Amino acid sequence: MSSRGSDSRPNLFLSTRKIYKAPFVRAESNIFTSGRLVNYRYGSGPDEVDAFFNAKKPWSKVKDKIVGDYIHCYLQTIQRLERPILIVDGFSGPGRFGDGTAGSPLIICDAISATDKGRVGIGCLFADTHPGHRTALERTLVEHIKRGVSEKPFDDWSEALTRALEVGTNSTLFFYLDPYGIKDLEFDMVKRIYERDPRRSTEVLINFNFRTFMRMSGNWGYGDSASEVSLKVKAAKVDTVNRVMDGDYWKAIVTNPSFDKIAREDAVVNAYMERVRRFFPFVYAIPVQDKNETEYAVPGDELARYHLIFGTRSRRAVRYMNDVARNALAPYLNKFKDGLLFDMTPERRQSAPRDLVKEEIVKAVTVKPLLRPDIYEIVIPKFFMQYLVKDYHKMIDELTFKEGRLYPDRSTMHRKTQLNDKTLLSAKPWGIV
Repeated sequence: MSSRGSDSRPNLFLSTRKIYKAPFVRAESNIFTSGRLVNYRYGSGPDEVDAFFNAKKPWSKVKDKIVGDYIHCYLQTIQRLERPILIVDGFSGPGRFGDGTAGSPLIICDAISATDKGRVGIGCLFADTHPGHRTALERTLVEHIKRGVSEKPFDDWSEALTRALEVGTNSTLFFYLDPYGIKDLEFDMVKRIYERDPRRSTEVLINFNFRTFMRMSGNWGYGDSASEVSLKVKAAKVDTVNRVMDGDYWKAIVTNPSFDKIAREDAVVNAYMERVRRFFPFVYAIPVQDKNETEYAVPGDELARYHLIFGTRSRRAVRYMNDVARNALAPYLNKFKDGLLFDMTPERRQSAPRDLVKEEIVKAVTVKPLLRPDIYEIVIPKFFMQYLVKDYHKMIDELTFKEGRLYPDRSTMHRKTQLNDKTLLSAKPWGIV
């Protein structure tokens, strides 16, 4: 991908696409206006749209908020590398839900169009194996395609991946992989992203659906014993699951008699992330769950709808995703506290004690004086999604002005009791060696 002058269009070769009848019954001029209903014909036929896209589910709204908010941060900051930017959405769907809400392709393209592109080109690639989805998506993105923000959708995500790796050799790449299950996430295929030249910025956000994993690995239930799970695993699509998980290590996890359903979920997801950590130093799972809207329901810890696995080599990216994910999941996390006499947050969702976080902040500046943003990028990866940047800001202020454990370089302060991002902070008083 390249840019010529102020032209932000990606230099991508267009390929021939077989055109199917548009999967709509309403006049084309009326169906793509933001907020209006889209009268798709739903079904499994080649010119229809899957019923999943009839209306956006609450958990999909959370997922899309994370995608949209992070892409906005990503585009605002990654341009400092002064390289072309390419975003790949490998399982795109029709681009808009039947209730008129935007899907991830439209969210991504709108974010690109709203970004000051400076001197770098920004483009995106989309794919979907369903012909009806591709036809709908092409019409949804017609204006973005005309402006060169996107190509026409590819027939398969492997095609989009190949194109991205070919034309994006010197680009910064972001891959969003949100398949309908897990079978399309064969590890050897996804590993092509991970093995990209580490000197080039590469990030991934992958939807790992643990509930689908449960079905494919034996359709075992929440309450099944380890022996029952073991029997069901033998009759499952084990080879497919092995290809997705990069091995059969998961069998020992799901048949471990000491694990309940929650422990199995955590152990499987963590083991999968360990495979990804061979390629990215920073890998996190963002559990997407919807808030229980039942007024008098007692909140409990349940399996996530799915996990968004985020992989990056950038501490700054971790900092931005930390706030994006924490804010998006706030309604779910707050249900364990709001209106309740006691905090019922499950242990695995609880934040580390503030005193422990403060110790890490002090430890960071003990090595050498640091600016506040540098402290964020050292400490936040250790406590991902537990506190917002504004919380770390407050803790640093407390350590400086109330507890006297941090010492600011006062020559860089505009006010005696107010730090700024240009103020160096030390664990020792200034002037003492």
